[in-house]
Amino acid sequence: MLTSACDLVNETKSYGPLRLIDSASRLITVLSENDISSPSLEKIQEKIEEGKLKVMEDDSEFSSFLNALVLYTVELMDDQA
Repeated sequence: MLTSACDLVNETKSYGPLRLIDSASRLITVLSENDISSPSLEKIQEKIEEGKLKVMEDDSEFSSFLNALVLYTVELMDDQA
């Protein structure tokens, strides 16, 4: 993530959000590999993997995907409260 931050200085604006959600997905994988996971995290990871390549299709579609992902995550948190 540190080297990605350096690379992002000269990248297109949508590359940063892609790197962040990809990092979140990878972190969920690491947690799972260390028996620190939950069904909610797995659902979030599924959503990330389903939609992260929208960045290559259309900026507004990718933005909508990110907003929907945040709302989905909040709903999962509310369900656990």
